[in-house]
Amino acid sequence: MANQSDKRIAQENLKCLKNLKWGFIIVNVIYVCFRILYHYETFTSWIAVLYFVTSGISMFLWMKIISHGSPRFGPSGNVEWPGNDLNSRGLTEQIPLYALYKIWTLFIQPSMFLGDEGTAPQEQSKRQKKIEKKHSRR
Repeated sequence: MANQSDKRIAQENLKCLKNLKWGFIIVNVIYVCFRILYHYETFTSWIAVLYFVTSGISMFLWMKIISHGSPRFGPSGNVEWPGNDLNSRGLTEQIPLYALYKIWTLFIQPSMFLGDEGTAPQEQSKRQKKIEKKHSRR
């Protein structure tokens, strides 16, 4: 009975890894095509570097998920190790929630509650001060 459980976990992990792989490929292909076809004039080397850095981080995390979730099969095809269950509660479930929390606390919430009192008065340049002084004399 334990072997059936290992087979089920191994099959679910392979399905999950396949879905993640295709999701990663599709998202990156769409981005590159959209960026090249519609916004090529703004595609600078700095944006390319940032894209490759973030893609590298994504690939590193992808390789970690593969190393933890890939099952190992014996020479006869039986499951030697099913891999860590990728569908169980834990890290793979918590990452999207943590990302939403960080986006909310760092970007959305501060901009929503900033209002008019959060805008600092802008400093006038010397030229603007001179023009105002000239107009106030008239």
